[in-house]
Amino acid sequence: MRRSAVYPHILGMLTTAAVEPLIRAPYLTVAAWLRRFDAWPDERRAAWQQHRLAEVLRDAAGSVPFYRHLLPGGAHGVRLSDLPVVDKRQIRDSMNDFRSEGWQHTPHVRKSTGGTTGDPWQYELDRRAWTHVRGAQIHLWERTGYRYGDPIVLLGTPPSLLGGGSKFGSRLRTALEHRIYSAAGIEVDHLSSLERARAAVEADGVVWYGYASMIASMAEAVLDNGIRLNGPTAVITTSEPLHPVWRRRIADAFGAPVYDEYGCNDGGVIALTCPRGRFHIAENVSLVEIVEGDSPCPPGVEGDIVVTNLHARVLPFLRYRIGDRGVLAATPCPCGRAGATLESVNGRLGDRLVLPNGIQLSYVNFTTIFWGTPHVRRWQIVQEAIDRVTVRLETEPGFTTREAEQIRQAIRTRSRGQLEVDIRVGEPIERTEAGKQRVVINRLTQVGVA
Repeated sequence: MRRSAVYPHILGMLTTAAVEPLIRAPYLTVAAWLRRFDAWPDERRAAWQQHRLAEVLRDAAGSVPFYRHLLPGGAHGVRLSDLPVVDKRQIRDSMNDFRSEGWQHTPHVRKSTGGTTGDPWQYELDRRAWTHVRGAQIHLWERTGYRYGDPIVLLGTPPSLLGGGSKFGSRLRTALEHRIYSAAGIEVDHLSSLERARAAVEADGVVWYGYASMIASMAEAVLDNGIRLNGPTAVITTSEPLHPVWRRRIADAFGAPVYDEYGCNDGGVIALTCPRGRFHIAENVSLVEIVEGDSPCPPGVEGDIVVTNLHARVLPFLRYRIGDRGVLAATPCPCGRAGATLESVNGRLGDRLVLPNGIQLSYVNFTTIFWGTPHVRRWQIVQEAIDRVTVRLETEPGFTTREAEQIRQAIRTRSRGQLEVDIRVGEPIERTEAGKQRVVINRLTQVGVA
């Protein structure tokens, strides 16, 4: 039943004929257009992006106080690299300077984000910008075998598919798109995870979509109990880094290919991994740069991810530092798809340790330590002092003091001997209110020490 093409076909016609005009957002039309856009030559796609960028820059220079002051002569001849990099705190502290004049009269939606930083923010996003993000998500998912209207089982509370509360348009889309919440919840113990896996199978979703750590917990519970379950057509993880060991366990437990989605509502960026593991960026949504400070990094070098939304005019996001680190790929993707790709997304700016000498280390410096430790299921590093960290471990039977000592020594080595390491087995892994697992918690950066 779930693989029938009848409902997706009918829903597609109904959406373009009635739903899109009702909510004034042709997202499914954009998804269909993207199939043609992807086939354009590189030069034509780049020209389309530059045309969109020129319009956004012109509007910002003419009607946004911050950019009007910055560009008194207008946007003609201005390159994107001429603009400063901005961030959430700067915009939020001066919203009236960054909103366009008369923004209330431009169709927009109210958005909010808290993200893994726990730093909530409400802002306005052009309806056109939202339309392109949603259309891009649908199009990217189509590469996994999904068809708009196939049942989606939501695991956790991924913000990109929340039901929208009491708004009629959002509730209508939730129902029509067959979003299934029967496997919701944030507990990740074995019993809860096994029950969630069974509920997800019972819901008969074509796609399972949710937090990487939560779906990995389901996989571990299934494998540990020797249970065989019929999984979905595809599993799409989001909101957290997808560790290689999690990817393998999810695929083994549910017999489905695993894709990792990277997205950020504020600023606007969305990307999905291909079978080769690269993040293919939705080029209709934004331009993506990697910078250190304000200076661009060459492909292959890690830096801050900076995005420019190609449609946001109510609150322009121009060279917006979203708080993540990443690496632009230096070569075309081996999968054969054209377009820009991220070789990796390396976590939040806050997901890093600060050494006594001031050097900051991304969590990616430590991941291979744990991936190579056979009896470690989950880990979390907490830094509460400049020279000491606590490592919380969730382990499998067979974990030994020798493995604990190997972890301690490896972290000491990678921190240049500047960190003392306390190993805590069985201490609860700290999670956000929404159920996300953060692999590094730095109490020092939270209070402004670093």
